[in-house]
Amino acid sequence: MLTSFLIAVSIWGTDPNIVFADNRASWPQSTTASVEPQVPASAQGFSAVTPASNRVFSEPFVARAQTVNDDLQDRFCDTGIGCALEDPKVRHLIAEINPFVPLNFPVLKNYFDPYGWQMLTGSTGPQDYRLGWSTFNEISVLPATQAFGTTGNMKIVEWNSNAKYSGLIRPGVLFDGTFWFNARWWDGPGGINLPAQVDQISADLLLGFFNDGPWSAQLAFHPQLVDTYEAKIDKNAFNFDGRAIATYTASPNWKLVGGFAIWDRVNTLVIPHVGAIWTPNNRWEFRALFPTSRISYFMGNWRNADYWLYSQYQYGAEAYQAVLADPRTSDRIQITDQRLTAGIRCDSGRYTFFTEAGYVFDRRAIFAGSTPNFNLGDSAIITVGVRY
Repeated sequence: MLTSFLIAVSIWGTDPNIVFADNRASWPQSTTASVEPQVPASAQGFSAVTPASNRVFSEPFVARAQTVNDDLQDRFCDTGIGCALEDPKVRHLIAEINPFVPLNFPVLKNYFDPYGWQMLTGSTGPQDYRLGWSTFNEISVLPATQAFGTTGNMKIVEWNSNAKYSGLIRPGVLFDGTFWFNARWWDGPGGINLPAQVDQISADLLLGFFNDGPWSAQLAFHPQLVDTYEAKIDKNAFNFDGRAIATYTASPNWKLVGGFAIWDRVNTLVIPHVGAIWTPNNRWEFRALFPTSRISYFMGNWRNADYWLYSQYQYGAEAYQAVLADPRTSDRIQITDQRLTAGIRCDSGRYTFFTEAGYVFDRRAIFAGSTPNFNLGDSAIITVGVRY
């Protein structure tokens, strides 16, 4: 299968800087001297880091790959996984292997993705939007649970990966191209002959709009090829999604989000993308959003890496081509569920590792054709992932 060898190796890092200076919004001017954030007393076993002063830019600029922990990088580089990964020999080896990895990368002020991994808390304050190449890999396991409406149990293993490129088309206009390679391995249920593996190959094409004011927005189109490789490609093997989202920065502590997405599944779903993000201090971030919400707590800096605890809610819906009997024909299956998870994230600057576990419920499978629909019992889930 194609997804058996499409594992991209690249880098992930962020350059957190300050969006607001002196408790004022930075949008009246494109360049503003920033004030070092006051990080509260660190959690037990962690040490807070006071960053060097930065400046706020509306244009992208090149930042060092390791900026999260600059104060510790030079003084304590004999300990910690972050230092080992940032060793010049290791970085050179990765650069030789991976054509996507730059030793320095540009970041962008004044653009924020409310559903992305930019954190508004941390040892150096809000993180900027990263340009250039980055990649992502995660794998999740959902143990076997009983199927209702058919016989037997069903176990699911999920692998999600992408290679992403972000670049500035012109001042105030961002292009994002995220190229996804995903796979689902299905074991069961007994009463329906589902394919053992379905794959998704897709491209999420996004235009982001921003300026030195409080508004930013994004328009995206996400075509997907979702097939089994067991039958000829037909209309059941394609999904065409899109979304439009605007973000308004109301104050240094509040962002408001409004928009919607269209998910092309067995049923065409119109999904609101609405809510608010509240950051009362440099420790806590509350993202009360749909379809994905998250509460994050910045624990502090330990062994040259920043750590977050987080909990997350997510509503999801996927659709795939499915060959159930005759290879000359296919059906289309839609699986929806809701997920509650909690996890920990370790960010050494260039590298991010995370693991989470939780609970999956309200699991439903419906078909476009005559195949009987079925539900699945609630399940546990465990996920591990890396960005680098």
